[in-house]
Amino acid sequence: MDFHNKNILLILHEGGLGGAERQCLGLSKFLAEKYNCKVYLLLTHSDKTTNEFERYLAESGVQKVIHFGEPYLVLRKELSVKNLKRFIWSTKSFFKMRKGLKTYKIDVIIPFLNFPSKVAYFLYKLLPTVKFTFWHQLGLDVQRSDVFETIAANNIPCVVANASNGLELFRKDYKLAENRAHILPQYLTMQYKYFDKLSVKKELGVNDNDLVIGMIAHYRPEKFQDLLLDTFKNFIHEFPKSKLVFLGNKNNSELTLGKYERLTNKIKDYKLEENVILLSNIEVEKVLSILDIGVLISRIEGVPNSVMEYMLYGLPVIATNHPGCQGLLEDSSFLIENNEKQLKKTLSILALSKNERIKEGNKNKMLIASYSKESYVEKLTEIMNKYV
Repeated sequence: MDFHNKNILLILHEGGLGGAERQCLGLSKFLAEKYNCKVYLLLTHSDKTTNEFERYLAESGVQKVIHFGEPYLVLRKELSVKNLKRFIWSTKSFFKMRKGLKTYKIDVIIPFLNFPSKVAYFLYKLLPTVKFTFWHQLGLDVQRSDVFETIAANNIPCVVANASNGLELFRKDYKLAENRAHILPQYLTMQYKYFDKLSVKKELGVNDNDLVIGMIAHYRPEKFQDLLLDTFKNFIHEFPKSKLVFLGNKNNSELTLGKYERLTNKIKDYKLEENVILLSNIEVEKVLSILDIGVLISRIEGVPNSVMEYMLYGLPVIATNHPGCQGLLEDSSFLIENNEKQLKKTLSILALSKNERIKEGNKNKMLIASYSKESYVEKLTEIMNKYV
């Protein structure tokens, strides 16, 4: 079995534009254009979407976005009247989805993250045409351990994670036989886009000879912009012709807006307004075009899109030593623990040597070339055929 001329159902929780959503919509476009698939998108939580998401969606080849209202899919491990009601409400939600989706004659369901994976399993069982689905473990996600999730996690054909730590997270809560476990790194969603470096620098208030360090990441708690800012406060005494650029979507949630505001205040407290640029809602490629060093410091990652994008733009990368980052950067000496000492040391090595930056950047550009949509779908097809 392959993906040619198939009806595909992609499942997302909601219509924001994080890494999982970009992977989802990019895969849709590829399957529609290269494999002549009819692709449908189920949003489980809400039909509200961000402007960024809508822009990606418009080019994705998705034939229809489907939403059945916020589902109630919870069953606790307890004996109570409330739990009996939960079972009834959940059953109604499952059969509402079955009725609405049956007409599309779905062949393959591809979920993104845990709640969509739980939904995918029951649709796999309820829709007569579905031949394959899987649990898609993508790094930072939470297990609810309710009855429905437990049933799905233990009985779904296989678990696919984008890095080994994803499988370890899954194994903490559920039994997972080795023959059901697969690692499939995600593909590079971005295409190289040229911007005139001098024009962008002028627009952002960066001098032509400044060393530009950047961290592209959502302003979420698990991303450690504060650690980089604290390190930069001392780094700049040795390298005064440096700029630090942060880019993320501040409006993704109340949490991200709160963190953006705290960083703004911290920059003022450190008197670094001339050297630190805090951005939101600007093209990622624009920022990538002016960076000399890309940084991603965080608590947990799958296979981070930002590191892949740094590599596409031929940048040296300093990243936390997560398994997904190791997979991308291989034997890099710029994989570090989350502390100021190591971060400052690696920043200084790259700041002192343009040749080292060029060497690392060229190596990274070569490494990322194999992370294509074509390769991803080929490997996913091989996994699928183990179970169909």
